[in-house]
Amino acid sequence: MHAEWPVLALFVAVLGASAAIAAPTPPAHQCSDPCLQAARDARSECLSSASGAFTDAFDACLERDQECIDACRFQLGECRDSTGAGADLFACQLELKAAKDRCRNKFPLGSRRREICIDRAQIAGFRCRRAVLRHLRRALRDCRSAFGQCANACVPGGPPGGVDTCKADAKAALQADLASCKATYQVTASGCINKDGTCVQGCGDARDACSAPTQSMLAAAMMVCTAQEKAAAAACVQANPGGGSPLDQCLTTAQANAFACREAALQAAGPGITACTQQYVGCVKACPAA
Repeated sequence: MHAEWPVLALFVAVLGASAAIAAPTPPAHQCSDPCLQAARDARSECLSSASGAFTDAFDACLERDQECIDACRFQLGECRDSTGAGADLFACQLELKAAKDRCRNKFPLGSRRREICIDRAQIAGFRCRRAVLRHLRRALRDCRSAFGQCANACVPGGPPGGVDTCKADAKAALQADLASCKATYQVTASGCINKDGTCVQGCGDARDACSAPTQSMLAAAMMVCTAQEKAAAAACVQANPGGGSPLDQCLTTAQANAFACREAALQAAGPGITACTQQYVGCVKACPAA
């Protein structure tokens, strides 16, 4: 269902902190408060992305040749990209950044109007992404069906460590992601209710600035992976003019390598995003009471 799962899986895994934070006492205006609405939307998106990432990882734990499965997972990503969801989601992200920048330029730091403006921009961003995914739900479901057909055609084999280990790792990752979603929601909601607004705004701005270089590096790394895959595919065609099984195997290897490249890029970006998130959580917790 989620075209951006491979990327969101990274952010889902590192959005929270390991320490539990007591749930805040909800205010009387909790249903309409834009800050809490934004926090709830972020939690919903985090949980949905965690579930999607788990489904992708769990479904790949098959007694099939791992290179072939990785090639199928690469094709799954390509299929999702071909729906246009990736470009539309990126457009949502660009608009969110622009909207937040407009809020920061229009209203002074610490003002209630700036806080509300940024919260509403966040809500609009979540709704934009949700609308994209809902519109493309059928196409994304077809991509998953195609992955199943591709995986079923792979020859026998298995993931490193075996199927049971693969599934256990996927379940453990899901539990960690869900805990991160919960912890991040709790600290964000706490910031909405009983923390100094100027301090919390500063924490959010600092997190955006902190994560921007890592996100740029991740985007650049993904582009390199795509370029390498295209070059490898072209080399396969040139080296196997007769087509047939040799060409198919060459393309499978190229796709598997591209999938591994993208996974490595995501893992490399993890520590940077983790550090920014931990900094944000610590910053909000340290903010004085309102």
